[in-house]
Amino acid sequence: MVRRLGAGIAGAAVLIGVITVLARVTGFAKQLAFARTVGTNCLATAYYTANNVPNIVFEVVVGGALAGMVVPVLAGAAARADGEARAEVGRIASALLTWVVVLLVPLAALTAVVAAPVARMLVGSEMRGCDIGQVAAVAARMLVVFAPQIPLYGMAVVLYGVLQAHRRFSGPALAPLVSSVVVIVAYLAFGPLSGGHRDPATVPAPAEIALSAGTTLGVLALVVTVVGPAWRLGLRWRPTLRFPEGVAVQVRRLALAGLSALVAQQAAAAILIPVANRVGGGALPAYNYAWAIYQVPYAVLAVPIATSAFPALAARAQAGDEGEGFAALAARTTRAVVLVCGLAAGALAAVAVPVAHVFLAQADTEVAAAEFARGIALFAPGLIGYGLVAHLSRVLYAAGQGRAAARGQVAGWLVVAVAQVAFVLVLPDGWGLGGLALGQATGMTVGAGLLLASVVRARGARAVQGVPRAVLGALLGGGAGFLAGVAAARLPLSGEGPWGGLLTAAVAGLAAVVAGVLVTALVDRRDLTAALSGVRRGRGASPAAPPAEESV
Repeated sequence: MVRRLGAGIAGAAVLIGVITVLARVTGFAKQLAFARTVGTNCLATAYYTANNVPNIVFEVVVGGALAGMVVPVLAGAAARADGEARAEVGRIASALLTWVVVLLVPLAALTAVVAAPVARMLVGSEMRGCDIGQVAAVAARMLVVFAPQIPLYGMAVVLYGVLQAHRRFSGPALAPLVSSVVVIVAYLAFGPLSGGHRDPATVPAPAEIALSAGTTLGVLALVVTVVGPAWRLGLRWRPTLRFPEGVAVQVRRLALAGLSALVAQQAAAAILIPVANRVGGGALPAYNYAWAIYQVPYAVLAVPIATSAFPALAARAQAGDEGEGFAALAARTTRAVVLVCGLAAGALAAVAVPVAHVFLAQADTEVAAAEFARGIALFAPGLIGYGLVAHLSRVLYAAGQGRAAARGQVAGWLVVAVAQVAFVLVLPDGWGLGGLALGQATGMTVGAGLLLASVVRARGARAVQGVPRAVLGALLGGGAGFLAGVAAARLPLSGEGPWGGLLTAAVAGLAAVVAGVLVTALVDRRDLTAALSGVRRGRGASPAAPPAEESV
């Protein structure tokens, strides 16, 4: 049975992976389009200062509650697939969606009303190279337009959870791709509408509206893309605030656990905004570019494994599996996440310099390419931890250990906030972005260690069997990949413009991956083969399917 289950998870992981690759490439293109059309300047700082607010507000109010709750609450009933279970899923989903609308629509209106003071607070009192009054004014106007994103995010999360509980992964994976395309169109429209004016004091109103309204339409696309797949599930959607009997208790328990973790994460995000703005004009958008680059390997490699395993783990836990099956599945997927993230970390650090030129060379920027490259490279050490936080928190949620999942995540994000402030204060000029990135890496590594310990306490050492070997392989492989990639990046391949940087990044990344795979295979060949097979084609050995010699 575990083999059949594993094959299904592997196939789902590949489907998610293929679509997610396209979505993340498009997301990367979105950030690149912004950097090349708007720039890394004072106007970009106003945009990112305002655009972070709706996501922070959403996550603090209901996002954390929804994140780890929707799939476990629905997974058991969705797996039964009979008429009574379908009706139960419909009632639960309807109640979740109704609560989201009731809570978040008024909050969006309130956010629009208080946009001006919020913008002034986040812009701060000091920003090197920018007129803070003009930056705050543009940020406030944009925040009014961004406010409707708050309920849209909530609707999207509920619909994604409903689909994932039914093993329908393609819609939620496709939605970010569609959203990015919509936003890219808005960024490209900014160019001709701006007439070359990128100063917050002189940017034309139509160009400003193209940025703000286009971004909100992109969030709307996150919802519209999954409405059809959710409707085709055949559920009865009815406005209601009442959950089926017994479900409300489970919802509250998981919601409180998830809320604490996301409040900590968003507290770190809120602290980041004025800290980055204090580093200087353009620092916040540059951090967002680096974050988007960091998200590519995380979302393409770690998230498909974690997402596809989550409903299977939740279903096994709800079915009363307290034995080897749950633990073995958790261990296999954990090893896979460690290995692929280790390889990706080496490649990410190796391509930092050429990617920085892709974004900033010959563009309107207040940030030096060398400083941006340091920011990208110093994100890399945290990639294994970040991938494990995403995966192990799901393992704990599935096992009914929501408090343990919350503790590890809260601790990790609190360390992020403290470390980012500390590094910005103590590191020399030109290292501000690097300090922010290193703080994030530090916090995620701490959080991953705590979550790993919680998994052992909850399910025993079997649930992390082979993980130390995978960590060693990931570190050695990632290090070898970094050295090989840096050496390849120094080859005289082309000029220093964006196209030259793109070619150099491709060569350096390929060299890093090849060297990393070869070295990792010397340490943990079996798990590496399983991980790469699952990502590549979804049959045979895979991160979720047991190796041939295992019988569970």
